[in-house]
Amino acid sequence: MIKLTDILAEILNTFTVEAVLLSDRKIPITDILNQVRALRKVTIVRNITPEDYPQKENIEYTKVSIKFVTRGDARQDLEKFKEDIETSDMSATDLRIPGVKSVKFNTDSLRRI
Repeated sequence: MIKLTDILAEILNTFTVEAVLLSDRKIPITDILNQVRALRKVTIVRNITPEDYPQKENIEYTKVSIKFVTRGDARQDLEKFKEDIETSDMSATDLRIPGVKSVKFNTDSLRRI
């Protein structure tokens, strides 16, 4: 049974932040965003890239809005998300998201919902 205190805690600890993902064009961006959605604490990932933004041949620029729930410091969670998203290498034991070259969070856009 869901308790009212659990619902209120989730409402009070829900944040949103914008980020920029730079990724390899060989990996579909939908696959990358689906894997970001699978990260612990992340609830919603929306692609908000302007349609007219120029893209490079090998690197895809994607601006996203990420909604997440935290019980601690939201800025510390951003560091953990960055660590979980960025690919260190493409080995079989690497559990990070393949294809992502970098992620940059706009901490000015971090806000409680």
